[in-house]
Amino acid sequence: MPTKYVDVDGYAVNYFHTGRTTVPSTVPDVTKGKFLLYIHGAGSNGHFAHKLLDGLSAKHSPISFDFPGHGRSSGTESLKSVAAYSDFVYALWKKLGARPAVLIGHSMGGAISMDLALRHADMVDSLILTCTAARFNIPDDRLKIWEQVMKGRAGQPFTKDSCSPATPMNIVQEGWGEQIKTDPRVRYFDLVACREVNLTGQLGQIRKPTLVLAGQDDQSTPVAQSETLREKIPGAKLVVIPQAGHWLPI
Repeated sequence: MPTKYVDVDGYAVNYFHTGRTTVPSTVPDVTKGKFLLYIHGAGSNGHFAHKLLDGLSAKHSPISFDFPGHGRSSGTESLKSVAAYSDFVYALWKKLGARPAVLIGHSMGGAISMDLALRHADMVDSLILTCTAARFNIPDDRLKIWEQVMKGRAGQPFTKDSCSPATPMNIVQEGWGEQIKTDPRVRYFDLVACREVNLTGQLGQIRKPTLVLAGQDDQSTPVAQSETLREKIPGAKLVVIPQAGHWLPI
């Protein structure tokens, strides 16, 4: 996928697009089909969903990006809260000058997408909430592991926990190849931000068409949490993908 940079709130933000490349100061054409904006998860990056976006590009105009401190964007720290990330996405959208977007939010990106639909509804066409929750259940031991990694006291846990038992090992390796592009300190504070957010009581206020995608074997955001989104967001639809875990986009 071609890449470009745009300045948002003093950060050099790396973003990915499909279609023709343009000169540095010109935003790529996003007029074909729907404008799709992929919002990545905690400690991840915009390239994580490149296969998904390539597939969608035949009929639509997808863009993804790296949050500050993630992937190839500038910055060394996370933004500390889901609300701060939402405000950043809104600023990015305004900078791009694009029409309302279908937000494809994965994990933390799904919570950000819901928050945007609640607080910045003018930028939202509809929602595709992928392996996410209104309130995340992040155990203390998981935070402790990443705190130790952040402090250099432990190595990164390269496990298959984010995948289905049926996921081929080359896909697992590709997923971790994407994850290590972001500093463990940023991942740790992203997880803290996820644990602090709770949008459950506001889900009934979302007034955007919503598709919820769940991985049948997702251990991080189990199907039951996706069912909560389906039940509480008016008109939401749920599709459960077999033999898929938390890393569904890849």
